[in-house]
Amino acid sequence: MKNILLLLLVSFGCTMLHAETKWELKKDEEGIKVYTGSIPNSNIKAVRVTCILNASISQLTALLLDTKAHEQWVYNTRTSYLVKQIAADHLVYYSEVSMPWPLTNRDVVVDLKISQQSATKILYVSATTADNYVQVNKDKVRVPLSKVNWIVTPIGNNQLSVEYVGQADPGGSVPAWLVNSFSTKGPFETFKKLRELIVSSTYQHARYDFVADKY
Repeated sequence: MKNILLLLLVSFGCTMLHAETKWELKKDEEGIKVYTGSIPNSNIKAVRVTCILNASISQLTALLLDTKAHEQWVYNTRTSYLVKQIAADHLVYYSEVSMPWPLTNRDVVVDLKISQQSATKILYVSATTADNYVQVNKDKVRVPLSKVNWIVTPIGNNQLSVEYVGQADPGGSVPAWLVNSFSTKGPFETFKKLRELIVSSTYQHARYDFVADKY
């Protein structure tokens, strides 16, 4: 049952929470900190991750927009692909996460938007569940609600301070207490893999008209 929970909170994200949320540090290893916090009207705890990435804004943007690559770094993602490119900084993608037997795989359709504050170069990323893009498959459990927000602040030459906050309802019959029991390893493994992948040659020379690197 342990592996069941390691994929729920990461793969489908969470919601940006009110600033007064009380966060409890659960894991602090390899420069990645994972927190959990209680939120109103939900038995499932929110997750907050902070870390430093040795990359540029453009590199992170390229990685996030490369929906197929999510299979390589988002914990236990089986399939991920682009559904619709709405604008250069706005797309919809589909993701399926493998679940151990006897649970049914989860899937989600995500509306991803990227924006940047022109003066500070701070990057804002939102990822929320989207409806009516992909038909529900009876062989999978569709995630009913998922919201994620990133705040990415340039702090030096090719260095980014990342804050990721979110909360999700994975759907189905998995109890909240079980989800909450294993809410840290998945986020930690996701950001560990992201940090490794973002420095690959695939993203090093990425450039976009809608974002600018500070240095």
